[in-house]
Formats: sequence, C-alpha cells, structure tokens
Amino acid sequence: MAEKEFDLWVTRLINENMPIFSRTVQCVAGTASSENSSISDLAWSILEDPNLTTQVLKLANSMYYNPYSKRINTVSRAVMRLGFNAVKEICLTIALIETVLSSLHKEKVAVEIARAFHAAVQARKIAMLRNLPRPEEIFIAALLGRIGHIAFWCFAGEVGDRLDRAMLDAEREDQAEMEVLGFKLERLTLRLSHEWKLSDLLESTLQDKNGTDPQIQSIRLGYAVAQASEKGWDCPPIKEIMKEARDFLHLSEKETIKTFHGSAMAAVEIIESYGAKKSSRLVPLPIEAPLPLPVQAEEIKHEYLKPDAGIQLCCVRDLSTLVTVGKGDINMVLSIVMEGIYRGVGMDRVIFALLTLDRQHLKGKYGLGWVAEGYIESFMLSVSLEIMNIFSYMLRNRKPIWVTEKPDLSIKPLLTEELSNLIGDGPFFAMPVAMKGIAIGVICADRNQSGRSLDEESFESFTFFGQQANMSLSAIGGG
Repeated sequence: MAEKEFDLWVTRLINENMPIFSRTVQCVAGTASSENSSISDLAWSILEDPNLTTQVLKLANSMYYNPYSKRINTVSRAVMRLGFNAVKEICLTIALIETVLSSLHKEKVAVEIARAFHAAVQARKIAMLRNLPRPEEIFIAALLGRIGHIAFWCFAGEVGDRLDRAMLDAEREDQAEMEVLGFKLERLTLRLSHEWKLSDLLESTLQDKNGTDPQIQSIRLGYAVAQASEKGWDCPPIKEIMKEARDFLHLSEKETIKTFHGSAMAAVEIIESYGAKKSSRLVPLPIEAPLPLPVQAEEIKHEYLKPDAGIQLCCVRDLSTLVTVGKGDINMVLSIVMEGIYRGVGMDRVIFALLTLDRQHLKGKYGLGWVAEGYIESFMLSVSLEIMNIFSYMLRNRKPIWVTEKPDLSIKPLLTEELSNLIGDGPFFAMPVAMKGIAIGVICADRNQSGRSLDEESFESFTFFGQQANMSLSAIGGG
C-alpha cells in the first residue's frame, strides 16, 4: 500500500502539480550531444518564453551573478559570459520559485526554500575555496537536495496537516514521515531527481552520504551549516561543523567563520533577487550582519517588443565573438540572429524554416513569438519548381523581400493559399539564409499580432541580420 501511495505522489507531482518546473527541467536539465548544441538549446528554451527571458536577464545582471556589472542585454551573451551551468542554474531556480509561490503550506515551503538556498550558497562557496570543478552543479545539487520535501509541502493538503501534527511528537522528522506517509520524503527527492534527470551529483549525494568525494562533502557541509545555524550561530553543533570545515578547507577558525557568515548574507541577497522575500527572512544571519534592504521585484509584463539598437549591437558582437573564438555552430548562430530580429528589431514573430535534404520543402526549425503549440514543428511549405510561391521565388533570387500590406501585382500571385494558411495574410519580411553561397533555409518575421506597421528602418535591420547570418555561417563552416 505504501509503495502504491509513493508512486501516486510521484505521478501527481510530475504530471499535475509541477508543470512549470517539469517543462523547464525538460528544456535545460538534459545534456545534448555536444557542448555547443547544449548552449544553443538552452538559449532557444529561454527565448521561447518572454517572461523567462526577462527574468534570466534581470538575474544575469544582478550583483550575485555579475559582480563586475558588465551589462548583459541578450540571452546569447548571458549564456556565453556566465556559462551554460550558471544559466541552467538560474532557469531551474526560477522554475522552482514560480512553483512554490502557489504552494498550500506556505510556512513549511518558505522554511524549506530558505534552507535549500542557504545550503546551496554555502556548498558553492566551499567548492570554490577547494577549487572544485563546476561549482554551479554543486549549487544545483544542494538547492534541489530536498526537492521531495519542497514538492510535498507545496501540494500536501490534508496529508500535510497530519504530517505536521505528527512531527510535533516525533524525535526525528523521517520517523513521522514513515508513520504518516509510509515513505521518507528523502526517497521522494531521489525518485524525482531520477525522473527529471536533475543531477547525477544529487543522486550520488543522497545514496552516498558518508562518501569522501569532495563535491559530496561540500554539499553535505553546506546543509550541515544551513540546518545547524537555524539554532543560532553560537550553538554547539555549528561549532563542531566549523571544526570539520576548517580541516576540509585548510582555513583558520577566523577565516572559516567569516566564510560561512558571508555566505549566509549572500544567500539572503540571492533569495531576494529571485523574489522569495518570505524565505529570505528565514535565513539565520550572524548578529553583526545588517538587515538587507527590501528588493523591489520588477513586474513582468508581456508587451510587444520595440526596436532596440542596443540589443541589435550586442547580438552582432555575440556573432563576432562566436566566429573569432571558433566555438560556434549553426544553431548558436541562428539563435543569436533570431534574438537580434525578435528582441532587437522588435518583431512579434520570427521563424526559421530549414530546407529539407531533397530541397523540395521548407520545414520549421526554430520560432519565437508563435503562441500556437506545435506550430513550428508542423510548419511545412513546398518550394519545388512546380509550385512557385514567394519563398521559392526568394530562394532562387537570393534577395530579401518585404511583402507590404498591399503587395505589387507581380508579388500577389506568389502569396499562395498554402503560405497564407501558415503565416497569415499580413505584411512580413523574409530572407534566404545561406552557408558558403548555398541556401539552407529562410527567416520570416512579422508584426501581425500587434498590428504595428513595418517600416524601412526595420527592414534594413532585418536584412542586416540576414547578411550577418550568412557571413557567420560561412565563417564557421557548419561547426
């Protein structure tokens, strides 16, 4: 019976209760076949969600992630400058916070989030002092180290009330969990991590608590500090942990205390940055620490994007960086170009359609601003010689096209019903994309959702990005 109940909880949390977190995990937690494709996949996942784009850029410019205040205006720049793991960390954390803000047992969840963030910041600092590789992965593993507890308390309902009462009488919380639920919430963390493919390091930490791996030790120490400090920074348990940490980090007692106190204050700042203000007040601060000033959360609004010359310039620089360092691939180039058109030129929708191997059709590959689910995947347009339309005409002439509100008589016959069904009847920009002189696809953009007019300056900017795409793709030669 307990096993059946456990499986029901796993199914509910994955399929019903945590869809935002599940979608983000599927987008950013998996690994791709190469480092470059992982980066471009992550950039696409962020750009497809305007709210996530806004939040990622806001956090990428915060003091915690960007202490030198080098302005980051584009998603591609955020990924390249902060690194894949840091942006992945930001995305997963945003998704977690968005999920818990709708929780039922708000007090319990606030405590769990405070503890998880505090442990994660402590663990990352410990890892950095030990010069361990990929400290962002250690942060993620620690942050999600009690994802089972967090998920349960978010959606526990009446069962949570019973567990809460049982914990008042139990010596240890896992005893109460077994009594009420028939399973430990730590087991739920392990199963969710496995189902979502969150972190191999997290699973190793849960399965090998006494291991000697420095990464696991960093996470264990991070949690030990976070939990013990809840009883006060001068309590006996914290002093014991300080001794262990001192030996692990090869620091003096004074330096160890300073490190842990500083990480506690950093944890408060980062929780504030993510908008979980209630949890930020629950991180135990050392007596000498000043109370943090409240951070005004920016209101996220979905507005149609206006032309932004600064973003255009940043995207051009990002393309130049890719070509110069020689680490670009087709997908990364396209993600930067389309971000430049979508966010820089200020278009409502942008789509890149790739020529099929037989060069008879354009197949949807990437899109931004298209709200219909599955639209990009289902986009398929014939460009064979037998069926002439504006895209097949453009591919043969190799020139960008601006289809106006009232198209010329020479253009009108090329606006076929098939094309109209795919992109509508409004005005649009389109241009061929080529690599070393050979066309590989088409980019099309419009402002039909907002009804805003297209203009000469926007067309020039759109065309410029097409030229940049062709030059960059030819320079990298496909990766």
